Amino acid sequence: MRVVLVERRSRGERSRMEELAALAKTLDYEIVAALEQIGGPNPAYHIGKGKAQELARLVRSSEAERVIFNNQLTPSQAFKLSRLVGVDVIDRFQLILEIFAMRAGSPEAKLQVEYARLRYELPRIREQVRAMTLIEQPGFHGPGEPEVDVRYDMVRRKLANLRRKLRSVGRSREQRRKRRRRRGFKLVALAGYTNAGKSTLLNALTAANAEVDDMLFTTLMPRTRVMGASRKVLLTDTVGFIDGLPPWLIEAFKATLEEIYLADLVVLVVDGAEPLSELLRKLRTSREVLVEYPVKVVTALNKIDLIPPEELGNKLGVLNDAVATIVPISASERINLAPLIEAIRTNIFGDSRAS
Repeated sequence: MRVVLVERRSRGERSRMEELAALAKTLDYEIVAALEQIGGPNPAYHIGKGKAQELARLVRSSEAERVIFNNQLTPSQAFKLSRLVGVDVIDRFQLILEIFAMRAGSPEAKLQVEYARLRYELPRIREQVRAMTLIEQPGFHGPGEPEVDVRYDMVRRKLANLRRKLRSVGRSREQRRKRRRRRGFKLVALAGYTNAGKSTLLNALTAANAEVDDMLFTTLMPRTRVMGASRKVLLTDTVGFIDGLPPWLIEAFKATLEEIYLADLVVLVVDGAEPLSELLRKLRTSREVLVEYPVKVVTALNKIDLIPPEELGNKLGVLNDAVATIVPISASERINLAPLIEAIRTNIFGDSRAS
C-alpha cells in the first residue's frame, strides 16, 4: 500500500517521523511522500487548513492510498481529513494496533489486540457516524442514530466479555508463576524499547529459538524459558515499549506487563548502536514504565559489536551516571554474556555462584 506520512510538531520538538516510517515499513507499506508542519494543532484538521489542502494535492500527485499521522487524531479530524484528501486517514495508534493484529499469534495475544482495538474505537463510533448523519441532514439527528446506539452497546458488551476472558488469562498466568516459585524458580523479565534485541538475548541465554527480525513488536505475548547457565532462573521475553503509548493501550496489555512487575529482576535491554540522544530517549521511555514497579533492574547495553570502542566508552560514561548497573553486551554475537549472567545471579541470589 502506498502511504503518505504526516507529522505536526511544536517548535523545538524533536521529530519522530523516522520511527513512524519504521512502523509503516513493518506492515510493508510503501512510503511515497512525507509532510511536516511546525506549529500548534488546528481543531478541524489537526494541521492548518492550507496544509491540509497541500496534503490533498500530495495524495493525488503521489497516488497514495492512505495517510498516516504521527499525531493522535480526534474522530472528527480523521473524518474531515479523509473527506478532504479522498483516502483513508489513520493515526500512529491505529497503525500500532494494525501491527499488533498482524503479530498476534497466540489466542491470548489475539484477545489483547481485539480488546485494545475496541477500546480505541468505542469513543469514536458515535462521533464518526453522527458526523456523517449531520452532513446528510444538518441540524437533525439522522436515521443512523439508533444504529449507532446498537453498535455502541454491542462494542461495550464485547469489551466486557473480553475483560472477563483476559482476567481468566491473568489468573492462569498467576497460577503458573506460583507453581514455578514453589519449585524454587526465580523470574527474570527482559524488557526494553521495541527492537532493542530482547528476543535475540532470550535465544542467547536459553534454548528458546524465538522469532527474531529487524522489525517492531515481534513479541506480543511473554515467552518463558530456563536460563541455560542457571537452571533455577526463568527468563521471560516481553512486549516492547514505545514512546507515547496511551494508558488504554497499556491497560490492554496488562497481562504481558505483569511479567515485568511480578519478576524478581528486570533486564532492561537498550540498543547501544543508536545515537546517544535517541538511546537516552528510549531509555527514558522504558524507565518511565518501570518506575511504576518496585523491581530491581540491570541494564544491558546491547549491540556493542556495532559500536566503535571510543564511542562505546563515551556512551558507558554517560549511562553509568544514569543507571545503577549496566553491562555492555552483544546478544547476536554472544559477546560479554558471562558478566550479564553474573549480574543476574548476584541480584537474585546475592551470590553469583548460586544456582
